[in-house]
Amino acid sequence: MNRLVIFPSEPMGMLIASFAVIGLALALMTAAAQAQMTQQTQMNNAARVGQAASKAGEDKSDKPKANDKAYNAALHNLPDKQYDPWRGVR
Repeated sequence: MNRLVIFPSEPMGMLIASFAVIGLALALMTAAAQAQMTQQTQMNNAARVGQAASKAGEDKSDKPKANDKAYNAALHNLPDKQYDPWRGVR
């Protein structure tokens, strides 16, 4: 009668089962390390793109002034009265 035993009582079977468990643990740890390295690589690439974009934006000096003017104009157009979300309920 052949039956499948996960942890057999024979010394050779225990050795094979322990190698299988160790191999599985190493494979899982390697996969986690690979995922972290991939994420780190993505972050480095994003930083490089950001640096390139900031270097390209240094050439335009009058655009921030226009943005500041538009921002200040929008701030002045806001109402002074505080918003009351319950005004229709009372």
